[in-house]
Amino acid sequence: CSSDLLQQNINCFINSEVADIPKTKISSKKGKPSIGVIQRLKGKQGRFRTNLSGKRVNFSGRTVISPDPNVNIDQVVIPKEMAMILTFPARVTKYNIKALKKLIKNGPQVYPGANFVIKVDTGFKSSLAFADRDFIMRNLKYGDIVERHLLDNDIVLFNRQPSLHRISIMGFRAKIMKWRTLRFNESCCAPFNADFDGDEMNIHLPQTLEAAADAKVL
Repeated sequence: CSSDLLQQNINCFINSEVADIPKTKISSKKGKPSIGVIQRLKGKQGRFRTNLSGKRVNFSGRTVISPDPNVNIDQVVIPKEMAMILTFPARVTKYNIKALKKLIKNGPQVYPGANFVIKVDTGFKSSLAFADRDFIMRNLKYGDIVERHLLDNDIVLFNRQPSLHRISIMGFRAKIMKWRTLRFNESCCAPFNADFDGDEMNIHLPQTLEAAADAKVL
């Protein structure tokens, strides 16, 4: 009867996997089975885990973790290959223009170097992989932004999933070294609930001095 069909449709709208619904009875166009609200939310491909909890973001890296008892408890060792891709936008001032010119000269393939330069007057972004680096160095002005490589003692955020409480993500000082894993002191494992049997962790590089100060202080 019509009331039973209405109830079936409501059940299917909420949960299309419920036992009393024939798979082909209630379907959307072209004979495709309908997908309930629960199916859209749950599981690895659901809305929470795919789009809300875990998002792909810029200025981040992820790899396997390893123990290193020789680094300080506020340091995380970051592979050089990762540090050459992660960049921080440093604004040119009279205090840092000499150092930034040296990074521009090194370019993106030599560490420490820089990947991009943004002109303050035009907003034009130049890739140092293709541009004339000597020309850019000569015309560098105060206020320009140099997207330099991640350097020692930059403030980064270090996270292990699942992030269950606020100390699942904490601020560390970067230490750039060779090899391919993120390394930190074993004394810092407990708050992350981390071990070294293949766990992976995420690194995030704050993109403003304000964000770095927040990470450092809070």
